[in-house]
Amino acid sequence: MPYLVAGLVFVGLLSVFDLLLILAVVRRLREHAPPGAAGPPVPFTPPGTALPEFTATGLDGTAVTRAYFTEPTIVGLLSTTCPSCRERLPEFADRIRGLDARRVLAVVEGDRADAEPFVAALSPLATVVVEPPNGPVSTAFGRPAYPSFYVVGADAVVTASTLAPSGLPVPAAT
Repeated sequence: MPYLVAGLVFVGLLSVFDLLLILAVVRRLREHAPPGAAGPPVPFTPPGTALPEFTATGLDGTAVTRAYFTEPTIVGLLSTTCPSCRERLPEFADRIRGLDARRVLAVVEGDRADAEPFVAALSPLATVVVEPPNGPVSTAFGRPAYPSFYVVGADAVVTASTLAPSGLPVPAAT
C-alpha cells in the first residue's frame, strides 16, 4: 500500500511539472509571435480590399492589370495541384456560362501542360491566365486558398469573395 501511495504522489507531481513546462513554452511562443498574429490567415481576399498593381497576360494576349477591371468581373483562382479545384471546375464553368467572357477572369496556377484541362474548359468562357506559383495575379489577391472566387468591381475593389462558385453573385453590367 505505501508503494501505491508513493507511486500516485510521484505521478501527480510529474503531471504538475509537465503542466508548468507546457505553460512556460506557450508563454515563450506568444512572446516571439509577430504582432497581430492572433489566428490563421484569411483564406481569401475579403470584400472591400483594393487590388494592388500587377501585370499578367492572358492566353489570348489580353493584358491583365488592375486597369483590366473596367466593369464588375468574376475572378476564379485555381491551381493545378489542388484536387478541390478540379472538382469545382465544372461548377465554375456552369456559373460563368452565358456571361461576357471579358467579364470573367480565370487564373490557373501551375505548369502550362498541367493546366490544359482548365484551359480547355474555361477558354471559351473567360480570359484565362496561366501563371507559376505565387504569380502576379495570385499575389495581388494575397496568395489565397485554392480554389477561391471573387467579384471585383470597376474600381478594382473586391466586392464578393467565396470558396465556392455557387456563392458568387452574378455581377450586374455597368
